[in-house]
Amino acid sequence: MKKAIKFSLIALAVLAGSTIFAQPPGGPGDGRMMNSEQRAEQQTALMTEKLSLSEAQAAKVKETNLKYAKKGQEAREKADGDREAMRETMMAIRQEQDKELQTMLTQEQWEQWLKAREEMRGNRGNWGGERPPKPENKGDMPPKN
Repeated sequence: MKKAIKFSLIALAVLAGSTIFAQPPGGPGDGRMMNSEQRAEQQTALMTEKLSLSEAQAAKVKETNLKYAKKGQEAREKADGDREAMRETMMAIRQEQDKELQTMLTQEQWEQWLKAREEMRGNRGNWGGERPPKPENKGDMPPKN
């Protein structure tokens, strides 16, 4: 179960593109150490499992995922630390990928995929977003480290 959750988080990071860069290096779901082939393999495996893809669909999806994983990797390499520009580029790449994937999937599969991505987004926690405020220490307990 933990392996499936970790796999889902990594796949979501690949799909979401920009969210992966807001995570602390080395943290859970840190996909920056994967190459584009590994990203495409993981995303395809996840989609095949979640959407019950046929062999023909899986082959097309894998080809598409590899194409866009390579584009994402190139964008990360060219970004030179400009996270905002990289975020915009990654969002555009994801939109292109979504359009292409949508042509390969049935309407039902596409809707399942959108739902699965939303669920994975909800499961990834609060990485990169606003942190909830820490409770104030009222003096009756020492602060936790």
